[in-house]
Amino acid sequence: MTKTGILCSLCLLLALPLSGSGDEFPERFSRDTAGALNEFGCLRPLPPSGDGPKRLVMGDSNGLLHVYEERDGAFEEIWVSDYLEGAISGLDVVDVNDDELLEIVVFTDRGRLHYFDIQEYNTLWSNPPTEYGKITAQTIRNIDDDPQPELIFCAAGRLIIFDGRDQFEEWRSDEENFATTDILVADIDGDDEDEIVLNDGYVFDARFHTLEWQSPESFGERMGVLDIDDDGIMELIGEFNGRFLRIFDIDLRREKSLKP
Repeated sequence: MTKTGILCSLCLLLALPLSGSGDEFPERFSRDTAGALNEFGCLRPLPPSGDGPKRLVMGDSNGLLHVYEERDGAFEEIWVSDYLEGAISGLDVVDVNDDELLEIVVFTDRGRLHYFDIQEYNTLWSNPPTEYGKITAQTIRNIDDDPQPELIFCAAGRLIIFDGRDQFEEWRSDEENFATTDILVADIDGDDEDEIVLNDGYVFDARFHTLEWQSPESFGERMGVLDIDDDGIMELIGEFNGRFLRIFDIDLRREKSLKP
């Protein structure tokens, strides 16, 4: 790939969220605004009910979950939760328990996990209050052979794989000193198997949970993936200090040089 092609690819990357579910936000948002909203880990669109209006769900730092509905060209709050015992640090809208219905899955920074239904916003399940001390990063992906997704998160310094349907820990890391603030799941070494990447420099096999590589340096505050040299293998793009990008070849276990 030429230098121009690489720069175009990076410009495309910057126009897209580095992480998130990739759901489309309502058309009334401008391109710039919608792009920014797509990057927020605590804001997601809810599917409309039939021909009903557009809805959004948002979690705030005060530990409250809000649902907004489009009315007369603006969004109006139609529901707010009780206090969820910690600032909302992440949420997603996904069929987490394999019942063919979408749920709102909420993470709080104090280690609480909550499921809500998307119609009446009733609480479907919550984990015990003292199960985890603190959750610093999270994502939801199906990384094994069962039909339901897994909740993948760092809590109290450990990487946890949590069964979304039956609500139990499938695995936790022996390492207990992770300072992770972003988690990415993707095939980033070209072996046709996903890896779990922690932004503080750890790469795990997603299926067997073995540590594949511990980088001597972090991968930035946020991460994304893009094949920028047309070799069929995704490169890891790390964002540092909110704006600077560095590129890593995970298969070669090194930072990638873009010099000719």
